Amino acid sequence: MAWPESLTSKLPVVTLVIVLISLITYGWPYLSELLVYDREAIFKGELWRIITAPFVHFSLSHLCWNILVFGAAGWAIETQNSRGFWIVCGFSSLSAGLIFLWAMPELIRYGGLSGLATGSVAYLCLYKSVTIGKNKFIWLTILILIGVKIIIEVTAGNPIFVQTDTPFHVLPVAHFLGCIGAIIALIWSRPAKKFRWRQSD
Repeated sequence: MAWPESLTSKLPVVTLVIVLISLITYGWPYLSELLVYDREAIFKGELWRIITAPFVHFSLSHLCWNILVFGAAGWAIETQNSRGFWIVCGFSSLSAGLIFLWAMPELIRYGGLSGLATGSVAYLCLYKSVTIGKNKFIWLTILILIGVKIIIEVTAGNPIFVQTDTPFHVLPVAHFLGCIGAIIALIWSRPAKKFRWRQSD
């Protein structure tokens, strides 16, 4: 029996899949070790770790905060406009892993959905700010707060919300790349009928 079109078009598949994999990975230490960004293992040929690191979390707090933010933003995006969401997720995951591998040799291990979560919130705010005529101030304020959060964490060297029992360092590059992915996704997926930027024909 086929699902009604109205339901399948609004089912947040990407969000649910990523959240589910993250939960399974956290509860299965072997899988966590298999997917985490591990620089030495990557250079031994385990290239999948470049893009699977976001599924790995180092504490319950780390997992819960990331899933809460990513899940809420992803759900809101996919129930309204899912065309560009996969770009946010794919770009954030792949670009972060490649840049860490190339430019940050001191980074041995990395994991977490924070880059995707930041990108998702940024994409939601950008999309809302250019497709609706009201409440633009709210969405632009959230975007500014994202920038303020990144600056505070860079300055302090520690996350604002996440708590862990082991040494934990914020990687603002991942958050910044998430925002870049959001901009790329918005440009690629802009809805022709709703987009409010001036266009010349």
